[in-house]
Amino acid sequence: YDDGGLEETTEFSFDNGKFKIPSLRNVALTAPYMHDGRFNTLEEVVNHYKTGVVKHPNLDFRLQNVDGSPKRPNITENETQAIIAFLGTMTDYEMIEDPKFSNPFRIK
Repeated sequence: YDDGGLEETTEFSFDNGKFKIPSLRNVALTAPYMHDGRFNTLEEVVNHYKTGVVKHPNLDFRLQNVDGSPKRPNITENETQAIIAFLGTMTDYEMIEDPKFSNPFRIK
């Protein structure tokens, strides 16, 4: 990886490529996605997990087959859209419209 992730802080090689996972709350409103902002849409993120995950010594075991190769979930286009719709249900419109959570630097 060009970005070492947690390894840059801990200096432990087993932390290479590890990143903190944010909450899914309001995820539909928080583009760009991934630690480096490489994806602009949730569809791009889902497609990445369908075809773009690569083998790495620190790839999470949940993304690996028994032989260590990356899992390639067989997700249909309808399932992709259902996943994106589900993620949209995590949007908290009450919170994002509440003035107490607005920009504290805005001049009133």
